[in-house]
Amino acid sequence: MIFIALFRGLNVGGSHKIKMADLVAFLNRQGGEKTKHYIQSGNLVFHSDEQVHDLAQRLEPAFEKEFGFSSQIILRTLPELEAAHAAYPFDRKDREQKFMMTGFARQNPNADALAVLEGLLADGELVAQSGNEFFFYYGNGSARSKVANLNFEKKIGTALTVRNRRTISKLIEMAADF
Repeated sequence: MIFIALFRGLNVGGSHKIKMADLVAFLNRQGGEKTKHYIQSGNLVFHSDEQVHDLAQRLEPAFEKEFGFSSQIILRTLPELEAAHAAYPFDRKDREQKFMMTGFARQNPNADALAVLEGLLADGELVAQSGNEFFFYYGNGSARSKVANLNFEKKIGTALTVRNRRTISKLIEMAADF
């Protein structure tokens, strides 16, 4: 099965720096095959015959043991990533893709998660939810957004890692080459 691993908090703001070659080698030692990375923020595409739940449970402790700090690893299969990409509701020609984001939740969020996020939006911002994915549009950019800089775990009950449309498109393209 083809998986996409989204590592949370790597190489952001000068902390938790990891060379992507080291991350690829780590995943291959953990049973990943044909592992490829995209940009420096912890986006890996790989093949594994392991079940997603087993893989997710095993990778995080192994990562912490090897690198000396923890990173939440959110896994999606290629069909799941494609479905999330297709479900994005705010894609219009008059909007910049760099402001279009999808947040991938580690597990089921709180039942009121969407309402909580809606209550924090500033002018020009939009949010929607489909299952364990949250779709954001930051009309004024994510740097100025209160929502973009949230501790999602406290607000919605689960870790969330966010990627922009270009990154998701590239990961799908890379995975399609398997």
